[in-house]
Amino acid sequence: MIDLKSILQHLRVLARLLVLILVILSITSYVVSTILGPVLFFSTSDGLSVASRRSSEIPLDLFMFLVVVPIPLSLSFGVLFMAMWTIFVLCAIFAWRSRNGFLGTVVNALKQPLSFAKTNFLYLMPLVATSLLSTTVLIQRFQETQGVQTGSLNFPPSTSPYVILVNLAFAPLQEEFAFRITSIGLAVGILLVFRYRNDKRVNGIGKRIKLILLAMLSPERAKAEVGYRNVSANGFFGGINALEWILIFLTSAVFGLAHYLLGGGWQIGKVSTAFLAGFVFGIVFVTYGAYASILLHWFFNYYFTVLDMADSTYSGLFHPLAIGVEAMNLVAGQLVVLVFLVVSAVKLADYLSSRAVGHTNSSE
Repeated sequence: MIDLKSILQHLRVLARLLVLILVILSITSYVVSTILGPVLFFSTSDGLSVASRRSSEIPLDLFMFLVVVPIPLSLSFGVLFMAMWTIFVLCAIFAWRSRNGFLGTVVNALKQPLSFAKTNFLYLMPLVATSLLSTTVLIQRFQETQGVQTGSLNFPPSTSPYVILVNLAFAPLQEEFAFRITSIGLAVGILLVFRYRNDKRVNGIGKRIKLILLAMLSPERAKAEVGYRNVSANGFFGGINALEWILIFLTSAVFGLAHYLLGGGWQIGKVSTAFLAGFVFGIVFVTYGAYASILLHWFFNYYFTVLDMADSTYSGLFHPLAIGVEAMNLVAGQLVVLVFLVVSAVKLADYLSSRAVGHTNSSE
């Protein structure tokens, strides 16, 4: 007789093993891409030429681009790039240390199920990133069969690839600050201060400002600080409150529209894919914090760009890596989405079945 329970257990272990392999390969490619950025920038004549240019000001965007504060800061592009690169590295360090740590998660990878509430973000990131990438590609291709074009980000033909790299590296910081940190985090912080205004833990202007700033960096940690329901303690759906869901939807909608309305080469088809990306960035932000949404945004802007630049700069030396990474992310993403849909369908069927049985029993 076939032991179905044993077979399912072995399949779970196999699935977790495949996830572990994907995570290790992905993290390795992330490290390579991160290192290649400054190497390319400061070891090529074109990169050094761009590095010596100076910026006149840096735009600080707030509240979904509704407020723009130009900061008169003269920095060389090389210094600006390294400052952004340092922020990405710090975000990776925070991700490494989050929720039991990356190594702790790897050690228990074959035993513990994945969970937004418990799993280390750096371990979870390849699954989220690849599935979002594959879903975006599928949506884009479907839309194009219906005559809805997505377009692409355009720069003048003479623009140096290193100028493009600086702009693409700046976008995750600029857009996460505008759409997640100031538009979601600030609102959550104000909500917590108002809700716990009579609590001694939030007594005094200094503590309230500290709580708001903490919420801007990590709504999850701010909620845990005052004992408000959060994802770690109450699970995914129980830990994200109504205000956060509203803000996630609102910021995602504006994020999608902004990509189209602000031009730059994007067409109407970009609205749906940017909305989806903004929605996932928002969920990651409220669940883990700003470091996680910045890293996920980095994946789309910096990661592939640097690998492609290395491929073209070093006469195809990195071509197998660039092609392999692209194929790995697309194939893995499709498998993750497929598994997610199957598991969701099974859980929904079990839920409906239990509801039907419960209804029948209550009728009897």
